[in-house]
Amino acid sequence: MATTSTTLSKLRTVLTEHIGLDQQTVSGAGDSSLTELGVDSIGVIELEKELFEPHGVDMPEEAPTMTITQIAAYLDGATRSGN
Repeated sequence: MATTSTTLSKLRTVLTEHIGLDQQTVSGAGDSSLTELGVDSIGVIELEKELFEPHGVDMPEEAPTMTITQIAAYLDGATRSGN
């Protein structure tokens, strides 16, 4: 993945298209955690399946309490380091 911006865009797409969150809510939610957005445990699993697994990256346990900006930065850092 090239940039946190690109990853953030993909994360927002997964949150709206796969998890079913409202696009307007997600677009302004950079500082909101997954929990604050109402993502449940099934949604977290879906997010892991769509974004983390294809890159061979383990999603951190604290992901539900991380902001979507933090998740994008984490994923970018993990893919750059080959983790």
